[in-house]
Amino acid sequence: GWREPVNLGCAPTGPNSALDEQGPSYVEVESRKLLYFSSGPDIYVSQKVDGSFGPASPVAELNTAASDIQPNVRKDGLEIVFASNRRAGTDQDLYAATRATVTEPFSEPVDLGDAVNTTTASETRPSLSWDGTQLLFGRAPGPEGSTDIYIATRDRLT
Repeated sequence: GWREPVNLGCAPTGPNSALDEQGPSYVEVESRKLLYFSSGPDIYVSQKVDGSFGPASPVAELNTAASDIQPNVRKDGLEIVFASNRRAGTDQDLYAATRATVTEPFSEPVDLGDAVNTTTASETRPSLSWDGTQLLFGRAPGPEGSTDIYIATRDRLT
């Protein structure tokens, strides 16, 4: 069974702050152990070193004056999807950014477009499959009036 959870600690030694931390996404790649999450209206990353997560740093290339939250990182660390209200007139839409290596910054985030996002609902809580070909997310309102789970697919990554 599960053991009792342990708080990861607050800054300056841990990733937590006085704001709400949510949407954790953990990836181990190229001997790096990275925890992405949202804190307040921005996306942060904390690296695990010697068994502990250190203080969090904002992922500046992803954050705007809007609310950029609920990040999910692909297994290889080269793509991130998240929810944001950066498009005028919408609640939350899903965005993605990529990079060539885990040591580089992410690209400028792009709106996932009309195939995924709508103008009549909020798309939130994205989750990429391990192979990156399926994107699961919540949409509110769904057909029944509350939040429902959706899936979008794409061809295998090369």
